[in-house]
Amino acid sequence: MGGTWRGLAAAVTLLAVASSAGAQNAPPAGASVGRPNIVLILIDDAGFTDLGAYGGEARTANIDALAQRGVRFSNYHSSPLCSPSRAMLLTGVDNHRTGVATIGEVIPPSQRGEPGYSLHLEPGVTTIASRLQASGYRTYMTGKWHLGDGPGQLPNSHGFDRSFALEASGADNWEQKPYMPYYAHADWYEDGAPATLPSDFYSSRFLVDQMIDYIDSERADARPFFAYVAFQAVHIPVQAPREDTARYRGRYDQGWTALREQRFRRAQELDLVPAQAELGASPPHARNWQDVEPGERALLARSMEVHAGMLDLDGSKHRPPDRASARNWRA
Repeated sequence: MGGTWRGLAAAVTLLAVASSAGAQNAPPAGASVGRPNIVLILIDDAGFTDLGAYGGEARTANIDALAQRGVRFSNYHSSPLCSPSRAMLLTGVDNHRTGVATIGEVIPPSQRGEPGYSLHLEPGVTTIASRLQASGYRTYMTGKWHLGDGPGQLPNSHGFDRSFALEASGADNWEQKPYMPYYAHADWYEDGAPATLPSDFYSSRFLVDQMIDYIDSERADARPFFAYVAFQAVHIPVQAPREDTARYRGRYDQGWTALREQRFRRAQELDLVPAQAELGASPPHARNWQDVEPGERALLARSMEVHAGMLDLDGSKHRPPDRASARNWRA
């Protein structure tokens, strides 16, 4: 994601106002002059300090530039799960009122069918896409949806003119297949119809390229656009191309205690955490890094390298020449 917008989060969400040739044309009758294009980028399961703009070590230069030109929020509140968080993000309504109070993968029998637990956006719950669409915006979505499945529950029924969406909570980033036994297959939909992924698929690159295609296909349209890019990254499975992971070789060998302290200090330097604040104690169950067996430490450090590589992704390098080789670098 760090470099993907060049060619173009639930933990972190960035809202960017952009200009385009289409938006600079005279708006249609009844439209206000100077309405901005809006790009909403959602990074799935990212931590507060994962991005460079928030003190992280991953190279997220383009997103950092967006943050520097705009506003960095430091008091974000979320639910503990991805779908309820994105339901609130897209509607501005408490997740129980949206109908997506939890996710189907973990819902207990006692909650099934209860108010707030339909696991899809309830009738009368309106997304920002629907509101902008009604006010004259073009609306596009690419990426993970996970807010309902089946007819009437996909993005095309909730305000998006064009969409290429993964219905499930996650999927493989290289191929059209599920990532855990809960799912029999990975269901992708374009404009509500079943879709097939291209043979050179890599999730972050594909989602960005598809969004660019949607926007460019209607550049002659004078209306502004709303583009919602909901990355699979860095939700499990954490998978990154070899060259992106290699940049972080050895970076995490010191372990989580040292990394935690480093990120906290950088967040203070960025004025995201008060200078007088003290780093809280580690959770009681957290292991001491030095007590972890060396082989496991190496695996855990390697996993973090892949995690950083998935955030770092450069839009020009997402086509691994050797798919089998690339698989060997998964965490």
